[in-house]
Amino acid sequence: MIEQDLVEAYFECNGFLVRQAPISSKPLKNKKKLGILPVISVLNPRVPQNEKPLSPRLFSADIARVHSARVATLGWWNSNFSPAYLTSEVQLVKFFKQELDENRIHACFTMDTPGEDSGISDSLKIIVVPALPKDTDRLKKVYQQLENSKIQGVLTMRSILENLLRQTQPLLNYEGHEVLQTLRLVKTYGLSKDPQLEIFEDD
Repeated sequence: MIEQDLVEAYFECNGFLVRQAPISSKPLKNKKKLGILPVISVLNPRVPQNEKPLSPRLFSADIARVHSARVATLGWWNSNFSPAYLTSEVQLVKFFKQELDENRIHACFTMDTPGEDSGISDSLKIIVVPALPKDTDRLKKVYQQLENSKIQGVLTMRSILENLLRQTQPLLNYEGHEVLQTLRLVKTYGLSKDPQLEIFEDD
């Protein structure tokens, strides 16, 4: 589950303490036979409390304002996502309608007993997704669906990868952390460069 490793590395590299989150052990009931998503609890000791309001679409600057959160990952390995969805926003919206089942999302952020995760009882509910629509109207539909599921923020895998690539240094040794070592090799061999802003147009 490389995507889950990337999510955990992302929060660790951004100063969070990360651990597996307790989730409900009750059987998940849905007609689509969707499984429960992996969830981690993250805690940022540098921020005393969650700063609100946050926009539904989260970037790394927003994450820096988060004290605690429960983060579920909807990835390629636990959904029917395919590369074709990256070029078809209609299919991408259908993907969310199918995968963001109310019972599935509820199970991700519900513990068997109150106080089981009391250390971060006011945690934000965040989900990581493969991609989001670029079209404004379709994006609003996805945001509305997330809001209906009580999800307070969404991260994309692209944002996570961009942030990790930006932070990974070719000269550093990330022994013991396979994800960062892999990204280090990718940058060392010049297969990827940090995203750059083009300020001046070509003459």
